[in-house]
Amino acid sequence: MRELFVDSFELDPFEIEPMTGDLMIQPPRASENATRSPEGGIALFVVLILVLVLTVVITQLIFVTKIEERISRNRQGRTALSYALQASGRQVLLKLSTDLMEDLGYLEDDLEEDALAGMDTAGEGVGTQLPGGLTLPGSGGGGGQGGTGENPSDDDPVDTHHDNWAHPIQETINGVQVVGVVVDGESCIDLNHIFSLAALPEEEDSDLDALEEAAAGNAAIDGLLQEAGLLEEFVPPEQEEVDEAQVILERLIEAVIDFNTENGFDYIDTPDPGGTAEAIVSMVHQRVLDENLRRIRSLDTIRQLEEVTWELFYGPIDPATLEEEDQYDQEDSPGMMEDLQSLIPGSFDDLESSGFELLDGGVDQIPTPIGLRHVMTANSSGKINLNTARPEVLMAMLRSFEDFDEAKEIAWQIRDHCNSYQQEIDDVTGEILEDLLSEFGVDEEEVQQFEYFSRFEQLKQVDETWQDDSGSDESVFALLQQDLEDHIVFSSSFFTTTIEGTSEDRSLSGRMVCARKGQHVVVISWKEVRR
Repeated sequence: MRELFVDSFELDPFEIEPMTGDLMIQPPRASENATRSPEGGIALFVVLILVLVLTVVITQLIFVTKIEERISRNRQGRTALSYALQASGRQVLLKLSTDLMEDLGYLEDDLEEDALAGMDTAGEGVGTQLPGGLTLPGSGGGGGQGGTGENPSDDDPVDTHHDNWAHPIQETINGVQVVGVVVDGESCIDLNHIFSLAALPEEEDSDLDALEEAAAGNAAIDGLLQEAGLLEEFVPPEQEEVDEAQVILERLIEAVIDFNTENGFDYIDTPDPGGTAEAIVSMVHQRVLDENLRRIRSLDTIRQLEEVTWELFYGPIDPATLEEEDQYDQEDSPGMMEDLQSLIPGSFDDLESSGFELLDGGVDQIPTPIGLRHVMTANSSGKINLNTARPEVLMAMLRSFEDFDEAKEIAWQIRDHCNSYQQEIDDVTGEILEDLLSEFGVDEEEVQQFEYFSRFEQLKQVDETWQDDSGSDESVFALLQQDLEDHIVFSSSFFTTTIEGTSEDRSLSGRMVCARKGQHVVVISWKEVRR
């Protein structure tokens, strides 16, 4: 009676077991045309991409942070080096200004004030009056240093290589070790004035006489010689002047090479004086003819020449320097620098620290390698300071002495004279001034005064035989007068300071060029070079 019509119902999810008749629930079956959903795979792919991007970003941030930290540290170190160099440069300016004020008579010598306090003094630049009619050397020349013959006037200052500004720079500023040297331009041969140094006096006189005759013959141009425009007008050098300039530079280079080889500073490749001199003079001559390139502002200009090697420009390597670098202790350097800062200018300790060997009658400079940068410059007045010029420079100027050894002997005699101690002897009592100073508490062992030149005639005092013209040939003094008198001065106007600061593993070099203008010292250029 009872029939179950299963087919009449849609029981897709259910099935009846034929054996037991139990009702079983089964999951729905997927259709054959159905496809799986792609959302799950895309999500996983996006997550992987995000993880990769985050990893790259974090790595980049870490790398950039490290780079910025290193850049910041380097900038901080370079800033400290730059400030130290600038501070040292300002100290050089202070020394030059002080020396200029002393030469002009505006400052009293501290030593005289301490030793002779309360005593009457003479006029400015004349000196300090002592009992018995003796007079201390005044501040009219050489930064308080005395000299033979008449004292120079206040308007004619004298600079020597024993002045305080000429001493090597050795100091520590905020943990930065600073070393350097100050070279006056007038102690070197200037590339910009090489042809004027080579001009012969006879030709200059003849040209001057011709101008005077022309001015006298025409009243309309009566003041021709006084017109600055005419005197400053550029005149291209004659071929004879170019040839003479080459002779000067060849002798200069030969003297530099001779000094280095004689003192054991050997060259890897010995330069050719003749070829190098010809290349330098040719380059300078070509630039002189070009109005835009006429002024050479840096000695580095000649470094582009193939003939000017590194050894010739900077000087050969000193073997002793390499040994000192191997034995150098970084921890001991600050104490050494502090000791150097406490030295009294002009004392024996100060002279020794400045590279001088103490002798009975004076000092002798300890040899160090030299190059063209020690005897040539691009910043000077065009004259040669007889008190500060190296013997190699004087040898190059002594064209009347064709024999190299003779010129060398004369140049070194002049240098030795400037390195000898000065002893003032009173004409009345015959007492040495240094002994009298000791009675007033001034120890002659503390501060030494050296000979210097303030007049050209004082060259006769270097060697008495120089002024002997009894023979057929001209005297040495007459030849010196012919070669030097028109080209020398006794004070310097331009100064080039080369400084190098070192801190940890960083170093920075600076170069300052300054000049004395009237009663002021002005900076012409300042350049920092990172090495």
